[in-house]
This record gives sequence, structure tokens and C-alpha cells, in this order.
Amino acid sequence: MFRRPAPAVGVHSEQSRAILVEQFRALRKQVPLMYALMFFDAAFLSYASHGYVSPYWSLGMPGALALLCAARTLFWLHRRSFVPHPDAIPRYLLGTTIFAALLSLGFGGWGLVLYAQADLVRRACIALYIFIGAISCCYCLQALPRAGHAVLLFGAMPVTVCLVASGDWLLRGVGINMIVVTLVILRMMRTSHAGFIEVLASRSEMAAEQRRAQGAEQRAHQLAYHDPLTGLPNRRALAEALEARAARAESGERFGLLIVDLDRFKSVNDVHGHPAGDQLLRDVAVRLTSVVAEEGTSYRLGGDEFAVIVDAGGEGARRVAHAVVHAMLRPFTATDLVHHIGASIGISLYPNDAQDREALMRRADIALYKAKQSGRSQHCAFEPLLDAEIRRRAEIEREVREAMASDAFVPYYQPIVDLRSGAVAGYELLARWHRPGAEEIGPDQFIPIAEECGLINELMLRLLRRACRETRDWDATISINVSPTQLKDPWFSQKVLAVLTRERFPAPRLTIEITENALIVDADSAQQTIASLRNQGIQLALDDFGTGYSSLQHLRMLPFDRLKIDRSFVTSMERDPDALRLVHSIIALASTLDLPVVAEGIESASTARTLVQLGCAMGQGFHFGHPMSKAAVEARAAKVQPA
Repeated sequence: MFRRPAPAVGVHSEQSRAILVEQFRALRKQVPLMYALMFFDAAFLSYASHGYVSPYWSLGMPGALALLCAARTLFWLHRRSFVPHPDAIPRYLLGTTIFAALLSLGFGGWGLVLYAQADLVRRACIALYIFIGAISCCYCLQALPRAGHAVLLFGAMPVTVCLVASGDWLLRGVGINMIVVTLVILRMMRTSHAGFIEVLASRSEMAAEQRRAQGAEQRAHQLAYHDPLTGLPNRRALAEALEARAARAESGERFGLLIVDLDRFKSVNDVHGHPAGDQLLRDVAVRLTSVVAEEGTSYRLGGDEFAVIVDAGGEGARRVAHAVVHAMLRPFTATDLVHHIGASIGISLYPNDAQDREALMRRADIALYKAKQSGRSQHCAFEPLLDAEIRRRAEIEREVREAMASDAFVPYYQPIVDLRSGAVAGYELLARWHRPGAEEIGPDQFIPIAEECGLINELMLRLLRRACRETRDWDATISINVSPTQLKDPWFSQKVLAVLTRERFPAPRLTIEITENALIVDADSAQQTIASLRNQGIQLALDDFGTGYSSLQHLRMLPFDRLKIDRSFVTSMERDPDALRLVHSIIALASTLDLPVVAEGIESASTARTLVQLGCAMGQGFHFGHPMSKAAVEARAAKVQPA
């Protein structure tokens, strides 16, 4: 069997350090016992030799040796509860070896003096006491074999040599027997020390394995409870924290939950790539943690969504939310980029708003949805009315899906007239939802829901298909609005053209109305889609002109056929001089670009006359007619035809 050799003193591996520490601990227990044995042996020999040797050898020499033993005993007793640094232990071990050799040499030399002056029987007794004392000291020094070897060499070997060299066969036999015993003892000490080292090495390996297991467990815990990108606690950590807080809150503790959603983050990923988005998320995490500071704990839920548990009630949660909103509005500066984003925050409070984790998070999400509806970069606290509104929206979404399947959405048509002649030039296609036996829900409610649940494209194409069939024989154009999400569809123009082809509807009679806000969501996709529609002969109108961004740039870069003035300016221009000047400026700009203008929201004859005077070509509004079904439009047209 292979035995592990003892590591050399001074080797600073982890295992060697552990062995050095265990050697020191074993010695501080055994060395005082060794010195006690040496003291009693010296006392006995001193008593036995009294009278046949001089007082110097019977009292003086053993007294000096006893004092040295006492000093070393006190030295080790003072270190019974002390473990020095592993780098200092070799010095203690070397000192122990040296003192063991010196004291053994002193005891051995003193024994030889007593041996030389004694008779045969006394010589045998002196030799046995010295040898037994040396063997006992060796057992006490098993943790430090070299010190044990020094004890045998300097303590027992001189008298053993004298016995073997003696002319008396009895003494010679005792000496030979002592040599044999010494060899056996050395062999046992070697085996014992190897086992000692083996046990310590195994224990050290076990301790290292335990530390590795603990490290792996800590890393697994880190991965399970922390977001690897930002280092913040994750959704799982948030769930457990909320459960623990709710359990403690029974004693009266209050806290708030903030759900933070970044505004305009997707555009960073789309424009600058995911590495830039990841760096921005890390910067957001740092700033969020800094703002929250000692008032709560920040979490990352995934994507661009974060959460904060605030250690305070309503006012404290709102104060932290306000600080976070303003902090996220500050620019984030990267190496060569500056990002301008924002954050919307929903707030729910325990126990006012909810008393369990799931309800608390759901109501914070509801408040977040309301904050985003309010224009983003806002914070909103949960209110019971919001829950009712969300439930109502969910019910409407379910009904929208059912209505799509049953074709319950129908096209209505609002006339667009030539302001000078009063003749109908076309119709704007508007969606209406027939809900038998239920309250009327306008497009301002079901259109956003259709956009959110991904049904807007199907709804628009269904309405267009039906409108093409209904208006194929009319001598008028039809206009239809498209949402920003539809312009992201790379096949949108092909889908529209497929409807026109299938229904045999001329492309030039269709006008697609696009808002300015739709153009900035994804400018490249929008530009490609608009160019494709225009190439098919479809007319394009820029809707809600004046309310979006970079209007002049859009008019210069994109091939629009007309522009529509937003109704908010038209309805207020008779009482608001600024609105009137703005409408005039828009019409003048369009005239310069040779673009016809359609004014929305005309509700009186005086407004229509004013627009004619300003040079506006066409208009629509309740003054000319409300949205009507196909039958109502045809009935109205029949009335105005000459008899």
C-alpha cells in the first residue's frame, strides 16, 4: 500500500497548511505531558542516585533540567488556545525539535554520569529508566517524528551503546533488546505518522470538497435568484420576498410594490443592436438601485421590466416612484451613444390593495397599464376602478375575437366633400360594431384592443374586403386608416393588393391614411411599405397633420397625395386665433407643395366657409354627414339626384 509522504514544511498549499495546523494542535496537547514525564524520571533518578554521587550530579543537574522542562511546559500551556498563522508554525516545530534534542542530550549525558558511577544492578535500572522515558517521549512526539528521533538519538542511544559495549552479558543483552525495541518503535512511529498525515490529508480534501460544494451551491443560488445581465435579484427572488413580507406584515408592517417598465427601449435594440440594449439595461439597473438606495430593493423581472419593493406605505412608494421616473428621463451615456428613454411605473400597496403576492403583482401591472395609457413617463397607483376597467377590457377583447369570427364588424362611410361645390368626392371607411342587446362600443375603444391583441390587420382587411364589394359601383373614392403596427408587416402592401384584385376594385380609388406617429415607430419599414403601396397606384394621405413629429421631413421624403388637418385645430379655429393661423399655415404649405388638403371635424357652415376662404380643397365632419351604412349612403345619394 502506498503511503502519502508528509509535505515539507514551508509548502504553502492548502493541504500543507492544514497539516501544519493539526501538527501544532497535537503538539500543544502532548508536549506538556512529555515534559512532565521527563521531570518525574529526573526526580526518580535524582532520588535513587542520592548518596553515591556528589550533590552536584544528584541535585544540581536534575534541578537545572527540571527548570528547563518547566519553562517549556509553561511555554506550551500558554498556547493551549492559540493557533498561529500557518506560516509561523514551522518556526514552532523547529524550536520544539531543537529543545527536545538539547534536553535529551542533557538527560542522556547526566544518565551516563550516573551509569559510570553505579554498580551492576543500578546500571541496569538507570538504563531502563532512561530508555523507558525516551520511548514515552517519542510517543508524545508522534506528530513531529524528527523530534522523537532526536530524543532516541541523544537520550536513549548513549546509554544503549554503553550497555552493548559492556563486558557483562546481562547488560549487553539489555542493550541489544533496547536496540531491537528502538527499531520497532521507529517503524511504528513512521507508520503512525503516515497514518496521521493520511487522515489529515483526507480531512483536508473533505473540507475542500465541502467548500467547493458550498461554492457551487452559492453559485447555483446566485443563478437561481439573480439576473445574470444586471446582477439584480430576479422574478423568483421577488416572489419569495413578497411572500416573506406578506407573512411579516401581519404584525402591521406596510410596504409598496413598484412595477417599472422602460419607455422607448425597443427602439434602442432595433436601431443600435442588442449589445447596446444590454449595456443600457445594466446602466438602468445601476441608476435604479442608486435612486432606491436604502428605501427598498430593486429587481429585474425580464426584458425591460423591473420591480422595486419599497419599505414604506403610500406616500413613501409614490415618492420613490416619482424619483425613479425623473431619474430615467436623464440621458444614458454610452461609449459613443446617448440614449433618451423613460419609465412608466405602476404602484400597489400591501395590504390596502392586495394581501397576497399574485394579487399585489397583478394590481401593480394594472396600474402600470394605466400609467402607459396616460402618456408614459408617469407613475400611477392602483385604484379599484382600474381593476374594473381591466376586466372590462378583457371582456371586450373576448367579444372582439368572437365578433371577428361572426363578421360583426361592418364598414360605415363618412362623406368627404369638395368645399367649393359641395359635391361628395369620396368616403372615409370607419369600423362599427353591432352588438345586439349590448351597449354601443366605439372604435376609440375596440380599435386599441384589436391592436394590442394582434387582430387589427385582420379587422382592417375584412372591412376593406367588404367595403370594396359594397362601393365597387360608386363613383367615389374610399379612404381607410392603418395603424403603426400594420406598417411593420413586410407583406402589408401585398395583402391590400390581394384584396383589391380579388374584389376587382381599382387601386387608384383607394386612399390609405397614415398618421405621422406611425412613421416614426419604424421609419424604414414604413417607407418601404408606403413606396410599395404607391407603386400599385394606391393613393396616400398623411393623417392628423400637425400633431406628430418632423412633418416637413415626411412631406419631403414620402410620396403623399394629400394631407389631412387634424380635427383638433379645425374645431377650435373660430374661437382660437392661434389655431386659425396654424390651419392657414398648413394650407399655405400644402399649396406650395401642390398637395390637396382635407380638413376634418367641420361641424358648422361658418367653419366650412372660412376654410374655403383659406384655400382648403376638401372637408369632412358632422356638418356634411355622420358615418353611414351602405344603405344610408345610397338612400341619401338617391335623394340628391335630379329627378
